[in-house]
Amino acid sequence: MGNLARYLQLEFSRHKPPGWSCTSEVAVTPPELCKLLGFTPKTDVLLANADGSRRYWIEFEVSRADPVANHAKFAATHLFSPQSDTDVFVSMVSPHVATGRRNLGATAISLMRHVGMNAFQTTLLPRYSPQEVKHLNQMPLHELRGRHIDISSEILRVFDISKPLISFERSRIHFAANLLEVILNIRSWNTEIQNNSNKLLWGKRIAKYFVFDNRLKWFAPSKYCAFTFINPDANLMSSRLKISDLNGMSIKRYSSIERNNWQFDGQRAKNHLIHNLGMVLIEAEEDSKIWERFQRWLGDNSDSITVHPSRPKFILFP
Repeated sequence: MGNLARYLQLEFSRHKPPGWSCTSEVAVTPPELCKLLGFTPKTDVLLANADGSRRYWIEFEVSRADPVANHAKFAATHLFSPQSDTDVFVSMVSPHVATGRRNLGATAISLMRHVGMNAFQTTLLPRYSPQEVKHLNQMPLHELRGRHIDISSEILRVFDISKPLISFERSRIHFAANLLEVILNIRSWNTEIQNNSNKLLWGKRIAKYFVFDNRLKWFAPSKYCAFTFINPDANLMSSRLKISDLNGMSIKRYSSIERNNWQFDGQRAKNHLIHNLGMVLIEAEEDSKIWERFQRWLGDNSDSITVHPSRPKFILFP
């Protein structure tokens, strides 16, 4: 076992915001229920507001082989002992966890929401490489304290991704909490723009920042990629359900909320992707292959996108 999770527990307590308490290894369920079920799920950190208005049950997934196990424990206990509306489950997953396992956890969040939980998965230490996280995890506690990790930013990210920015048709708009949600938004824009009615809704917009997914070979405007739509009433058993019905952006939603909501801001979107999710901003001339790919993509979408006169900038996955 490494020391990074323990270090984060101690530092979250030390850096907790005014008016908040922070405790570690808190049991999620009453003792009698734990005895009945045969397991005792505990949260790494419980961050609670003094007025009782919000409690964050935070899990640190530093390098687990199966990070979704904690999602399952919380969801299973919720069936017997439901969390209240003031409770929020947040899984913070480091870059050292393999991509497929991170994405499995991210999709499990939709299942947790389906059983009535207020649940999110976001990044942990997004500015660090997998190798750096592994190295930190192997350090003794006294050496970790000397690394001066920006814990305040980690706590702020929990608040940023879980706080609704906009209420929309009985649902909520949040910042995208993890990289999978960004990828799904890229796919959403590129597939939906092929529909004529969506193309009319979108019109032709000026964009400067574009997110690029090297696997899909697609770009999308960063503002579209940085927000997600949470629909707590979506029926997972419906045969007509699309991923965008659960927690994704769509051109119809984007067009409906963009004009009248100051929170829906392009600079905030770009900063969120870079600072909270660890994405990388480059100039167009920094990578000739991406620039060539962008020109081809832009040619296919020239009736929907006008590039800002100052030239495009690309936001890449870490």
